[in-house]
Amino acid sequence: MNLIMPTVNRKKEVFDFIESLAQQWGLNALKLNLYIIDQNKEEILCDLDTISHDNIKIIYTKSADKGLSLNRNYGLDKINRGIVSFPDDDCVYFEDTLKSVIDYFDANPTVDIVIGRIFDRKLNKNIIKNWPEHDVVVNKFNFYQLSSSITIFCRDKPSIQFDSRLGAGSKFGSCEDPDFLYRLLKLEKKIVYTPSIDVWHPEPDVTHISLQKVQAYACGFGAFVNKEFDLIKMYLLLACVAKKSYQYLFLKKNYSKGYFKAFFKGLYYGLINFNR
Repeated sequence: MNLIMPTVNRKKEVFDFIESLAQQWGLNALKLNLYIIDQNKEEILCDLDTISHDNIKIIYTKSADKGLSLNRNYGLDKINRGIVSFPDDDCVYFEDTLKSVIDYFDANPTVDIVIGRIFDRKLNKNIIKNWPEHDVVVNKFNFYQLSSSITIFCRDKPSIQFDSRLGAGSKFGSCEDPDFLYRLLKLEKKIVYTPSIDVWHPEPDVTHISLQKVQAYACGFGAFVNKEFDLIKMYLLLACVAKKSYQYLFLKKNYSKGYFKAFFKGLYYGLINFNR
């Protein structure tokens, strides 16, 4: 099993993730390859060589290039075959996460990609999205609502890579995950969401999100919509504009000053400038 983790500006969280791997049920039957792609200028991860687990092999690579998608692709280039996942450098797997992935693939041999949910088991609540409570076959009409790269598990090395123009650290700062899933659907890969696979990630504080990040996320969405524009993406764009318009008209006080200006500025930039 291969896990690709680009990282920048984090150390404790990376070590916490590795510890969560060491706590996986059935680890003796698993061989885990953790590809850490280090974008830090400083040597903040120099202690990695002190970590020793018989079933966890850490493949460390220093990268001078910034960008989540780009560095995930560097990791993909190193893999030949086997299950692939894309953990963030601040997420954690529960003790049964990887066993649940393997069990799901064993029980569903025709599924190419399984998507789990981001969940807080202590608080018994969904994180980031309102994840369904039942299995859902992913299609072109629901993939966007079910996309999060840290919950994607591919049965084998995917035939495509992430679009390095999209995602954190790139010019268009989001939507590398829905783009990845949408292209896989176009290749007729069978993708299923299941709530039986949980991953933990800290819950974002949307009330204190920086306007720069708001603009970057909206810019990525605009770029994703522009890329190979079709009726599905037109629907996503209209739904997004309608949602933000409703929030502006009725929920504006819940958002920081300048939020909506930053969002629509980023959206416009992504729509107009992608592919130029």
